[in-house]
Amino acid sequence: MDRRFHARLFAILSAVCLASLAPAAAQDLKAQQADGVSLSVQISGLEGELRQNVDALTGIVGAARSKTVRPGHVYRLFENAPHEIELALQPFGFYHPTIQSSLDVESTPWTATFVVDPGPPTLVDRLDVRVVGEAEADSAFQAALELLPLAEGDTLNHPAYERAKTSLGLLAADRGYLDAAWDSSFIRVDLEQNRSEIVLHMTTGPRFRFGEVSIDQEWVDLDILKPHIEFQPGDPFDTSYLRDLQSGLSGTTYFANVEIVPRRDLADEELRVPIEVHATARKTRRWEVGVGYGTDTGPRIRLATEFRRLNRRGHYADGDARLSTTEQSITARYNIPVGFPNPSLWTVTGRYGRVEWVTSKTLQGLVGLSFAHLRGDVREVFSLRYQNDDFQVAADTGVSQLTQPIAAWSFSAADSRLYATRGIGGVFEMRGAVDGFGSTASFFRAWSGFKAIRGLAPKIRGIMRAEIGWMATKQFSGLPPSIRFFAGGDRSIRGYDYQELGPVNENGDVTGGNSLLVGSIEFEYRFLEKWAGAVFFDAGNAFDDFRGRVATGTGFGARWISPVGMVRVDVGFGLQKEGNPVRLHLSIGPDF
Repeated sequence: MDRRFHARLFAILSAVCLASLAPAAAQDLKAQQADGVSLSVQISGLEGELRQNVDALTGIVGAARSKTVRPGHVYRLFENAPHEIELALQPFGFYHPTIQSSLDVESTPWTATFVVDPGPPTLVDRLDVRVVGEAEADSAFQAALELLPLAEGDTLNHPAYERAKTSLGLLAADRGYLDAAWDSSFIRVDLEQNRSEIVLHMTTGPRFRFGEVSIDQEWVDLDILKPHIEFQPGDPFDTSYLRDLQSGLSGTTYFANVEIVPRRDLADEELRVPIEVHATARKTRRWEVGVGYGTDTGPRIRLATEFRRLNRRGHYADGDARLSTTEQSITARYNIPVGFPNPSLWTVTGRYGRVEWVTSKTLQGLVGLSFAHLRGDVREVFSLRYQNDDFQVAADTGVSQLTQPIAAWSFSAADSRLYATRGIGGVFEMRGAVDGFGSTASFFRAWSGFKAIRGLAPKIRGIMRAEIGWMATKQFSGLPPSIRFFAGGDRSIRGYDYQELGPVNENGDVTGGNSLLVGSIEFEYRFLEKWAGAVFFDAGNAFDDFRGRVATGTGFGARWISPVGMVRVDVGFGLQKEGNPVRLHLSIGPDF
């Protein structure tokens, strides 16, 4: 009796408990459905471009990047995933994959697993690429055909086929085969035999030539613009010349926009294509106010103006005023473009200002005349400058007048102006003065800077920088700080103040040197699209005849690839400073 009573009582209590728990469980499930779950996707059996395409085209992979996903959406994505993986493999020649899939909803996060066997590859059994017309004898086409990313026996690759077709089409347009057309272009696949054939047949027709160039503008004389035209009527058509023409005209101060239109419809019987240049003028004046901060200069303000078209001969002028804790100056320039026969520029410059660094003070006025032009890829500048300096460096004080002929050559080449993974640049400068010829001291000074960037891995690049300088003089104490050599600062040896390093006198004050040698090595790791981290080591100094102590600095930094150039923030440690104090360095600008 007691046993039956206890059993019934237990059954009643159990039913009550279950009834009370059921709404709660249903509520939890409803909340889970509303709030979503976290998701992890694991795919094995694929690598390289196969895995990249699967990740890009499979919906469940994209959903896993979200914080939470609705459970119902997970089930739908999981069901569609095998078909999406199969489609993502086909462009790379794998049409018969085997896919094993499972979804674990008991784990946190939910885990979708796909084990993929791509299956047998589809091979290129026949490759038929033909170019008919004048381009058959064109060395550029011959080289392009040899480098096509297609070959019989390779695994079929649809992207490679598209690249080959596109590259040949663009080459035909670039080289002036303006009537080129595809007679046949297709891929045929035998799914049962895992074989394919690729056919690309192009008829190029004749190569066109350049006709007369007309420039639609009325603001400057045409003879000022003609040096930018590097081809003559009758030369074989080549769009690289048109790109250079557009770049050259856009780089002047005259035009806001330049459009170049080859008029194929107006070609004559000799296949000469007229070239029309349509230009939109810039505003005649530009005003600019800038506020910034640099570790070498402190807070700074810059006021700038530009008068872009002073007359029809293309003369223009610009000026700026700078105000910071280290520099207060005003500069004006008058520019006269000429052609010899390349675009060249005469510039008259005047400047007056006060500069104060940690080691020196200068009140300077200068006037100069310079001639700049391009010699191939090298920019060449010849100048004659007169400067008057009222200066103090350590115990040296004085007023110097220097009339200096200056010659400088610079070059740079990089795969990107914003963030180079491969580039090189350099500058070499010589200057001097002779006592009694508009100068109070004699000297000869040579300086060179070099920088190289190389990508070491997909997200890593190495940067090497070097400077070397030397000066011959017997009147060193009569030379101002701008002629002497110093080291230290953002673009020299980090961990030290700007121009803090150099030979010292008996009181320990830095006097500057007659020689300079600085080297730097840096490694950057790009951990996000616009962000990178860096470590660096700098060494060198300014010396007396390359004799003296070598200063070293090391540290780390962050890089932001901004729309206006690289923003660099470095924490540097001067290893020869007592206690190795930390110095923050900030600089902004392109790699070259």
